[in-house]
Amino acid sequence: MTVVVDRKYRQAYFKTSSDHIQHQDDRCPQFKMQRLRAEIKEAEWLAQSALSQYKRFVSEDHPTTQPLRRTGVHGITCDYRRDRRGNWQAGFAMNLPGSESSSDSGRSVRFYTFRTRRYSDVWARCVNLWADEYQVLDADRQRVLRNPPPAEQFKELRRHLNDTGWDVPVSTLGPVFREQREIMLAAKSNLQPVNPLESSPKVSERLAGEMAAWFKAARSNA
Repeated sequence: MTVVVDRKYRQAYFKTSSDHIQHQDDRCPQFKMQRLRAEIKEAEWLAQSALSQYKRFVSEDHPTTQPLRRTGVHGITCDYRRDRRGNWQAGFAMNLPGSESSSDSGRSVRFYTFRTRRYSDVWARCVNLWADEYQVLDADRQRVLRNPPPAEQFKELRRHLNDTGWDVPVSTLGPVFREQREIMLAAKSNLQPVNPLESSPKVSERLAGEMAAWFKAARSNA
């Protein structure tokens, strides 16, 4: 019996040829015992193999995924594609099981752009859909949600694609970094100094009275 577990072959042998085994079927208790031992070991290894495959699926990119397209899991990649109007858009491509296949692999590809949605919203939408489709455990769903690929990766991916003959315009990066700009502007606005004359009417009245008294005294001494 041979089973692949964590990319390694495991083998086990259960001898069924001896003087104690009179029949090569369950009529012989010794044969039945060896058969059951083999089936239990096979089930154990298959469970370990399934767990190993699952862990790779939710924590590693597919081996064929190019470095600048990686997101840290199987099935979601960074990509650039043309929309229905022929304009380039940046977004996340997802390989999902589906009846309508776009390739020989039997999977459909969905593409979600940042044209009308914030970067974090698109990532959350993709991860939740991916997790639902592949029955990902909630702990892994939450971990992936908290670890989106950096937006700067799309900048590097665009440069790489154009170096290899593509024509992706720089304007495609606007929607990618829109959320970052919004956060920076909000932070900047919260750091603006507050005018005390505008923020406190009582202080304004006091200062106005002191200024009036000063001008009156100045005129008297003139």
